[in-house]
Amino acid sequence: MTTSHDTRLGRLGRLRRPEYTGENRCLPCTAVNVAIAVAAAAAIAVVAAIELAALALVVSLAAIWLRGYLVPGTPELTKRYLPERVLRLFGKGRAAAPPADVDPETYLLDADILVETAAGDDFAFAPEFASAWRAAATGEPRDTGVDGDRSDRDDVAALTTLTGIDADELAIDWYEGVGFAYAGDEKIGHWESRAAFRADVAADRVLTATRGDWTTLALADRSAVLGALRLFVDECPSCAGEVGLEERVVESCCSSYDVVAGRCAGCDARLFELRLPESVAAAAE
Repeated sequence: MTTSHDTRLGRLGRLRRPEYTGENRCLPCTAVNVAIAVAAAAAIAVVAAIELAALALVVSLAAIWLRGYLVPGTPELTKRYLPERVLRLFGKGRAAAPPADVDPETYLLDADILVETAAGDDFAFAPEFASAWRAAATGEPRDTGVDGDRSDRDDVAALTTLTGIDADELAIDWYEGVGFAYAGDEKIGHWESRAAFRADVAADRVLTATRGDWTTLALADRSAVLGALRLFVDECPSCAGEVGLEERVVESCCSSYDVVAGRCAGCDARLFELRLPESVAAAAE
């Protein structure tokens, strides 16, 4: 039997926009729309009755609650007009990397891990490092998708080696191919793909075995060096496919920006993603 209460919930459900509410609700968009609703109600209170202004505010807030926004096109407005520092307050901006005391490029060049290419206009893995890295990457456990528990254990074991943190405190979660690492409740890193994670694990093993100073570096420094190394990976550690560069636009509800990414032609895994400076992106248009 359908009650009037169920009928009202059904009607509200048709108005709700799940892609903009609940877990998908965008706090910057919500804040902008609430501010607009309050300003509109204040304007109505000036030119009309306070009761009408209060009603307008209630209706506006109900619309924001149900639909995620009041003004159509809000995501485009926030992308265009909200400064990056404001978006960061809501966790929507690009987070800055942890500060590092070691310059990754200088470290890799001084250690003869990177060498100039024959053309002299770029860098590549030194042959000896490339061979050792490839052997370490090949020896990494493969993610077959058959035994999820074993794969998780392998990931945590590798993460323990990477970070020096006790395995009982660590976890790594994979969501739509992207890995997020945690020490307790604190997020300590992320990888664009399992291939990117395996690339870092392989490089860490080689550097631990060949560089006496590697394990003495701070975690932020080692992370920066490993991330820099991934920029020069030309063979996917997961499928041995060729890694090529691509430019694309990353879109979210509140921002869009140009990136250059390294992607495997074989398994489509992303090895890295770098945000292009606005001056470079503008020049490329």
